[in-house]
Amino acid sequence: MDTKVSCQKVNVNGIELYYEYIDESNNGPTIVFDSGYGWSLENWQSIREDVSKFAKIFMYDRENIGNSDKGNNPKHSAQIVKNLRVLLEKTHIKPPYILVGHSFGGANVRLYASKYPEEVAGVVLIDSCHEDQNKVMVPLFSKEVQEAYFGQFIVEGTFSELEESLEQVRGTNIGSIPLIVLTGDTQPFHTTESMAAWMKFQRELAMLSSNSKHVIVKEAGHAIHIDNPKSVVDAIREMVETIDK
Repeated sequence: MDTKVSCQKVNVNGIELYYEYIDESNNGPTIVFDSGYGWSLENWQSIREDVSKFAKIFMYDRENIGNSDKGNNPKHSAQIVKNLRVLLEKTHIKPPYILVGHSFGGANVRLYASKYPEEVAGVVLIDSCHEDQNKVMVPLFSKEVQEAYFGQFIVEGTFSELEESLEQVRGTNIGSIPLIVLTGDTQPFHTTESMAAWMKFQRELAMLSSNSKHVIVKEAGHAIHIDNPKSVVDAIREMVETIDK
């Protein structure tokens, strides 16, 4: 197969955003990846090669992350979705898309799919955040984990912008768009109580679509695509095959 690889920056709403696109002449949807909070597209290296064997893949760095420019735009999901949609349009990456979101990226792809369902063929959530996590789960963490959690919001956006994002996705659903929710089963930073809350949230995420599947991944923590890459590759492949039928 002919492989086409594009790596460059594109001006989006006054900010240069960096993206990488790999097309090995595969038919079907493009897989669009959205990373966790503060993570660059490099965190997808563990699955990049395997997924590119059966699908076109699009990865990018959000504003303030990786090779993208720093700027003063809001860092909440509504702005991120706006930026991503313009970036896809400017790079001529046409829908339909399979959106893959990890952690905070899960909120972004949820919002995208709810706003533009006609462009989305499927969604894969990788240990995705949930709108009630700060209210319900974080108070159940140990004091040390709470401090680490609140202390992380200096890389990309602020804690208040995360809160805005969680409110922006509250009450949204994605209708009957195929959905796979992956949840890591081994997360030692949790207490028993906070892990129970997280699992409840993950089950609720699987209810966002009437056509969904929830998979608990053994031997994997929050970064399932790094701890157990095969499980994520298999989920994306299953989504592609489901859509192709």
